[in-house]
Amino acid sequence: MWQEVKNQWQQGGMLIRLLLVNCGVFLIVTTLQLLATLGFGQSSPVDAASVLGLATTWMPDLLVRRPWTIVTHMFVHTGIWHLLMNMALLFWMGGLFVAHFGARRLLSTYIVGGLAGFVLYFTATNVFPGLQQGTYAYGASAAVMAILVAVATRDPDRRIGLILIGAVPLKYVALALILLDYFALSNGENTGGNLAHLGGALFGYVMVKQADQGRDLVGWFERMLDAITSAFKPREKSKLRVEKRPKRTSWSRKAKKDTRSSRVKSDADFNQEKKDRLARMDAILDKVSKHGYDNLTKEEKAFLFQASKKG
Repeated sequence: MWQEVKNQWQQGGMLIRLLLVNCGVFLIVTTLQLLATLGFGQSSPVDAASVLGLATTWMPDLLVRRPWTIVTHMFVHTGIWHLLMNMALLFWMGGLFVAHFGARRLLSTYIVGGLAGFVLYFTATNVFPGLQQGTYAYGASAAVMAILVAVATRDPDRRIGLILIGAVPLKYVALALILLDYFALSNGENTGGNLAHLGGALFGYVMVKQADQGRDLVGWFERMLDAITSAFKPREKSKLRVEKRPKRTSWSRKAKKDTRSSRVKSDADFNQEKKDRLARMDAILDKVSKHGYDNLTKEEKAFLFQASKKG
C-alpha cells in the first residue's frame, strides 16, 4: 500500500516542480529588474523588454541569436497577476491531467504544448504582418492551455465549480477560453499571446485524439530526456562479489562437485536485477493508475503484494 502512496506523491511532485520553477524564475527576474532600477548592475532597454534574455520573438534574425528562448519563454512572467492566473490554472488542471495521463506526460505536454504555441505564434506573425505586435512574447499560457484542453478532451463532461456560475462541464470552460482568445485577435492588444494560446489548445486536443489512434505526439520528448539523463548518469564500476564457501565437512567432501559451484555475481548483475524489479513495479503501478487494481492479473497482484511486504 505504501508503494501506491509513494507513486501518487511522485506524480504530484512533477506538478509541484513545474509550479516552483515558474515561481522561482519570476522571483529571480523581478529581483534583477528591481536591482537594475535601484542602480545596481546594468540593464539596457532591450534586456528589460526581453525579460533579461528569456523571452522569445517572432523575428527570425533575432531568434537565431537567442534560440534557447523557444523553451525559456514558457517559464517567464513579469506581472504578479499574470503569474497567479497561469499557476492557478496549472495547479487546477495539472492535478486532473496527472490523474488521467500520469506525471511523466504532464512535463512533456507542458513543454511540447508550449512549443506548439510558439510555432503558431511565429508562423502566423511572419505570414501575416498585420498580426505583428511588439517584439517579444513570454508566459506559460500556451503550455497550460495544452494541459487544460487535453483534460477537457479526455473527460469533457467533468463538472467544474465556477464562482457565481456553478458547476459547468469542463468542455464548455475550455471552449469559452478558446473563443475568448480567438475574438481577442481582432483588437490587437495581445496578438502574440492569443496565437500562442490557440496553438497550445490545438495541440492538447490533437494529442489526445492521436493517442486514441495509437500515435504518441510527445513520446519523442520523453525519449530525448531519457537519453540526456542516461548520458550524464555516472557508470558504476563492475566489482566481483564472491560468496564465501562453507567449511568442509566429511559429508561436504563427498559433495565436492556441488560446493565448487559457489556463485560469483557482479554488481552490474545485482543492479540489473534490482532495476528490472523496479521497472516491473512502475509498470504495474502505471496500470493501476490507468485501469484500476481489479484489472491486474493474479501474478501482478502477487508481485505487488510481495513488494509491499518487503517495503
